[in-house]
Amino acid sequence: MGIKIKYRFVFEGETPAKKNSRRTLRNGRTIPSRRFEAWHADSLFSLLRQKRPANPICTPLCIKMVFCHGDRTRRDSDNEATSILDLLQDGLVIADDNWQIVRKICVINRYEKNNAHCEITLFDYKEKE
Repeated sequence: MGIKIKYRFVFEGETPAKKNSRRTLRNGRTIPSRRFEAWHADSLFSLLRQKRPANPICTPLCIKMVFCHGDRTRRDSDNEATSILDLLQDGLVIADDNWQIVRKICVINRYEKNNAHCEITLFDYKEKE
């Protein structure tokens, strides 16, 4: 029997990096860029309209992230993955993005001209995969 999908989410547009696109305030403190904040708010709204758990997941998971890029701009996969993990946590899909819950992450990148989006799939983590 195959691995059973727990949840699947789709987010439109490119996923910006939270840590590489920051702005500095007058007091020297840095905060995420307006572009990231807009993406995060839009994606959070989208997440709330998709089927998600009643309570945040706190059992071990495998998360598959497929980033479909609409152009060939250079991007860092780990930064995009961090943005998604933060979104899942802020949207109360996962209780935390620590290693006890997020046991395995699979990141796939591909090019789909003018069709940027991200597909996220959550699976139960099995120790002997």
